[in-house]
Amino acid sequence: MDGETLFRMAKAAARGADRIAASPPPSSLFDTVTLAYVGEYNRLVPFVIALYGEEARRLFQQIEVPDVSGGVGLGGPLQSLQRMYNDWASARLNSLAAYLEGKVGAHEAQLQALVDLIEANLRPSIFEDPTCERDVQNTLEVILRARGLVFQRERVAIPYSSKKFIPDFLFETLELALEVKLCISLAKEKALVEEINADIPAYQSRYRTVIFVVYDLGFIRDVAQFRSGIEGNAGVRVLVVKK
Repeated sequence: MDGETLFRMAKAAARGADRIAASPPPSSLFDTVTLAYVGEYNRLVPFVIALYGEEARRLFQQIEVPDVSGGVGLGGPLQSLQRMYNDWASARLNSLAAYLEGKVGAHEAQLQALVDLIEANLRPSIFEDPTCERDVQNTLEVILRARGLVFQRERVAIPYSSKKFIPDFLFETLELALEVKLCISLAKEKALVEEINADIPAYQSRYRTVIFVVYDLGFIRDVAQFRSGIEGNAGVRVLVVKK
């Protein structure tokens, strides 16, 4: 489960828990709605830890759920217990949502920084017209390594349908697959669209975001049109770098 999905779920649960926390406790049995929000928090925490590791483990511990199977009536200490769990569910879900919101925002900022890096440096780093995609890949790798970014190049094969797809660059911490394309003719422009559309479902089966870097030797006439159809796919970006 990705960070954005977890954020939406935590935010929705936090709003519900806030409403319960602001309401008077029921007058009969320990409220199962309260336990539902405690349970939702406990359910989300392992996903957050799996995504963000030791930092999240230190920040978020699960809430121990009391045994109310006997259906003890509320009153006195039990009513206080009800209020305590209301408050815990509300506070912890809001903290979880805020943490995830920060992570999602940071993720978008890191993606944009990567796009800006490529836009600013790829064209000036290519001194002769590339003859194949590997020429562009090699130049891009030098740029990425010079910035100290952590990535894998052509290391991971993604099985999809009856084929295996190998992205040019993988950024695991960004949940990102990056693919380089080279447009060397008018005919290649149409072929690139077909290639990219074939890559998208395979890469998205494992990665949250896919970026296609297209180095164009002057044959893509309408960049906006070229990008628009492809970027209609959620989580897909197209960066056309002109010669």
